[in-house]
Amino acid sequence: MELSTICVALCADKNIEVGLHVTLYSLLESQQHSVRIYFLQKGYNSADIVKIQKTLQPFDGKYELKVIDFDDHIFSKYRGLYGNKFTFVRLMLSSLLPEDKVIYLDSDLVVKKDLSSLFCLNLNEYVIGVSGIGNIGYSLENKFFISIGLDNDARYFNAGVMLINLEKWRQLNITKQCLEFADKYPNMLLAADQTILNYVFYKNNFYELDKSYNVALYPSSVFIESDSTNGVFHFVGSPKPWDFLGEFIHSNYPLFQSILSKTEFKNYKTYLDLSFAKLKRTLRLSRSYYKISTNRFRQ
Repeated sequence: MELSTICVALCADKNIEVGLHVTLYSLLESQQHSVRIYFLQKGYNSADIVKIQKTLQPFDGKYELKVIDFDDHIFSKYRGLYGNKFTFVRLMLSSLLPEDKVIYLDSDLVVKKDLSSLFCLNLNEYVIGVSGIGNIGYSLENKFFISIGLDNDARYFNAGVMLINLEKWRQLNITKQCLEFADKYPNMLLAADQTILNYVFYKNNFYELDKSYNVALYPSSVFIESDSTNGVFHFVGSPKPWDFLGEFIHSNYPLFQSILSKTEFKNYKTYLDLSFAKLKRTLRLSRSYYKISTNRFRQ
């Protein structure tokens, strides 16, 4: 049967709204097939959804947007990522989506790659396919993982892009396994749900995707030309390009800006209209800002 539609899922609260618009626009700009988008959200009102639709207006007829409201209070006892706990919602996709397969995408990506081949990939016995792979020894949680018996040399993945066999996830009750681990170690989840997923899929229990599906771009990474093709570029680490002063300190802001300029946030400046939430996040990222400024001073 010929592919007509690919299914993707994104989870975002208002803290990542600007990145969400860039991710969605770049996604649709790069696809050959129509896309069914499941948007799991918190804090977006009807005007915010209309704004997303305006950003995606050039692709009318090419996509379907399904908005799912989700209250993340069930994750309140878990350690979040810079205070953000909405990221745990992706653990619940199998119970929220009426699909057998989905591509999960973080909302801090620039997608410059057609994803139809990924969506059609047969995972065989695996539940997930992932990219951005290193090993536990270099992860944030390496000491914790070693303390509970994991192998220092075992593979470790970034969960920003995942092909998920939802049918098999349900069969194996993966969500239950994830929440049981989180309940046991609620304060040790340094990378939030990514920590959980790497434990549950420890060792060789995931399919390794081509590295082009998750190309890490840290704030100080080597500059990538904005017309780069055939890759999914992931703004990992902090600050993000849309965080305070991102225009000046993120080495790959031009790549981000090349898509941002086509969205409803085309006039967005990180240093204007600073809300309490943005100031709070900036304070939480103060160590990251200090690290970047120190490294550049040494250079």
